[in-house]
Amino acid sequence: MKAISIKNPWAYLICSGIKNIENRTWSTKFKGRFLIHASRKLCNPEFTEEQERQIKRLMPINDVWRGNIQSAIIGSVEIVDCALNHKSMWAEHVVAGIMNIDDSGELKIKPIYNWVLKNPIMFEKPIYNVKGKLSFWDYNEQIPES
Repeated sequence: MKAISIKNPWAYLICSGIKNIENRTWSTKFKGRFLIHASRKLCNPEFTEEQERQIKRLMPINDVWRGNIQSAIIGSVEIVDCALNHKSMWAEHVVAGIMNIDDSGELKIKPIYNWVLKNPIMFEKPIYNVKGKLSFWDYNEQIPES
């Protein structure tokens, strides 16, 4: 099954159904279910006030915070679309893209693609000690039933 590595707490927020967009600098035509791998590195995101309110409102009270799990497959989700400037509060927009200089020396803004995600599943037991990779990659081991 296809998998992608995402830093926590983003991976947790996706699998818990709170974050419905994954922002990438590259587009994808892939549609369907893929595994979410919480990468080895954590990040310290700055949430907007609206995002913080949504996290507090939607995070299950009895849920164990898994936002610090590393090097593990923690769940899966379906990608249903790849858009630019999606209306979700989790979507980064093209105007906030990454600036770089292309081969001709011109300053360009690289767009941010918003992968629209649906039907997340958080595994009861993460699959630990899985080494991540860049882009989509194949995970061929047994996946727990949820």
